[in-house]
Amino acid sequence: MSIPSFRVVEMRSLEWSEPYLINGLPDIGLVGTISAVHLIKQFSASEMAYLESELIPPVIILHNGAPKMPIRIYGWDKFYVVTSDIAIPPEAISPLSRCITEYAVSKNVKLVISLGGIAAPNRLEIKKPKVYGVASGKEAKEVLDKAGIEPLSEGVIVGTYAMILKECLMRRVPSIILLAQAHSHYPDPGAAASVLEALSKILGIEIDVAPLLKEEEDLRLKLRELMRRTSAMLSRIQKAHEYEVPPTMYV
Repeated sequence: MSIPSFRVVEMRSLEWSEPYLINGLPDIGLVGTISAVHLIKQFSASEMAYLESELIPPVIILHNGAPKMPIRIYGWDKFYVVTSDIAIPPEAISPLSRCITEYAVSKNVKLVISLGGIAAPNRLEIKKPKVYGVASGKEAKEVLDKAGIEPLSEGVIVGTYAMILKECLMRRVPSIILLAQAHSHYPDPGAAASVLEALSKILGIEIDVAPLLKEEEDLRLKLRELMRRTSAMLSRIQKAHEYEVPPTMYV
């Protein structure tokens, strides 16, 4: 019996020299999803491909009346963006991560960047969420250092981004994860704004985050169902608490 996997179905193919691949998948505070959608809108990215598998729910997403697959890849200039309109089931995490990494390798991606949230119990007291970085190796760490992003020195990372980092390590593809302090169970556009500001430093492009902050409440209402489903998935893999910044072991 074959093991279910993912495959990329390309609708159009664009090749760039040393491109970047940005992952914006549902996670803590939907930071990845909100960030990815914002990038796609701001830069008018084109839909390039979608991912299909028997491991994801049998759903079709409607955008302006047009049917879309739930997990898609967009692109503009020299950037690929992977986003999803559904929570990723735990059983799909490993094959999805492998598929995304293989796609990055096939496109000769220079750096894989995953955007997400890190649970902050005192988020309501935080005016501007802090962003932490995780690097796959020396080359990726230099990227974080150059952008002035503090590394997440202690903790445990599980879930899709952990598996993507692992797959990139195995294939020697430089990879980083950017994690902004976020609400555990509510969509957090403010955290997405912080992570996008960090991303802009790395990529050297201007990203206007003002619309995110202006439409914060509207976004929370629109995304509450996806957040509910994502929280349920995260609880299944015990991710929420493991993504928190752990207390220091020494004083």
